[in-house]
Amino acid sequence: MDLVSVLRLAYLGATSVVLLVYLIPLLRERLLAYGPRAAPSTTLSAEREKAAREQPDTEPFTILLDRLAEIKVPHSWFTSFYAVSVGCSLFWASQVVTGGPAYRAVVQLTADRSVSMTFRQVIVAWAMMMIQASRRLYECLAISNPSSSQMWFGHWLIGIFFYTGMSIAVWVEGIPALQEHSFSLNDLTIAAPTLRTFVSTLLFILASGFQYDCHAYLASLKSTTSSSKSDEPRKSDYKLPEHPAFSSLIAPHYTAECLIYVSLALLAAPRGVWMNWTLVCALIFVVVNLGVTADGTKSWYETRFGKKAVEGKARMIPLVW
Repeated sequence: MDLVSVLRLAYLGATSVVLLVYLIPLLRERLLAYGPRAAPSTTLSAEREKAAREQPDTEPFTILLDRLAEIKVPHSWFTSFYAVSVGCSLFWASQVVTGGPAYRAVVQLTADRSVSMTFRQVIVAWAMMMIQASRRLYECLAISNPSSSQMWFGHWLIGIFFYTGMSIAVWVEGIPALQEHSFSLNDLTIAAPTLRTFVSTLLFILASGFQYDCHAYLASLKSTTSSSKSDEPRKSDYKLPEHPAFSSLIAPHYTAECLIYVSLALLAAPRGVWMNWTLVCALIFVVVNLGVTADGTKSWYETRFGKKAVEGKARMIPLVW
């Protein structure tokens, strides 16, 4: 089994795990909620201790899940996803250009394929992923408000896995073209785009701009105030989004994220193929993972603002979910 197949199976396997956790209430209640949607750890621990006293014969598996659910990291660690993505993209760019040992190892682990991305596709796909990660890193550092919320460590591990894999997935199906190419200053020239490249890039730009606008707006809703004592944690107050983008969708920024990966899968399709199937597998993971999160967001809005506040709104995909 070559590296392309491993990446595809890994993304589909991670998708299956997310769905499994979502479909089993015992797992969903403990492991899915994160950030402001999750109850504070101390509250959860107190509730579970009370439940344990009332039901002393609690199953060992449930106790184990409770302990696992309490292993959390700061929600601000989301920033590390994009730092890792930027770092990995730069690393692989240097490896490909210099023919470094890591790149040669990937070539050895990848089976010969009859079709390949073009060299230009590899460059543009790499650049799009680099831009996406850099923008999100900037948003986390400059736009997002400080938060004391947490997430389960499994969320963090899956995010690191996803972005580490994407740093390879965007170019791995172009290895035949990279092997035949000799790098020179001529590679810096800008050629007229193909129709596929034009459409994909336009979709990427529009979805990225839309997502940035959504993120900036959401950050503006969260007013953070400090208590009179400097050593006490900050408290955050959330408001129901009223931006036009949220008029019919619970999480339009998730919709934009999906469109960004659609543009990548379309752009990086090898010759004679409609889509890059390695990136399609990554897209499936993104859709399922964000779809599950959007469902949790809708439930959280219903609890906090009432069902009428989100009535008639799709979670992420109009008319579908």
